[in-house]
Amino acid sequence: MQAKAIENAITVRSAATLPNGVKIVELDVADYVDFIRKPQAIEYDGEIYGRSGWNSDRHVAYYRSDVKPALAAKW
Repeated sequence: MQAKAIENAITVRSAATLPNGVKIVELDVADYVDFIRKPQAIEYDGEIYGRSGWNSDRHVAYYRSDVKPALAAKW
């Protein structure tokens, strides 16, 4: 059996839905520099999540389904 690398794959620590219906995803981060290097947005289960913050005590970055990213236009 052969294994194949998935480009741009990210390991998800956890995913949940808040009581108000907003979905959240947590990613592991080592420190602030690692947090800054994480993408501004991710796609998880077919839905786009925007980066919303991090917790330095738990070493996690938070992404939420109600934080929608925008793309910069090139002129």
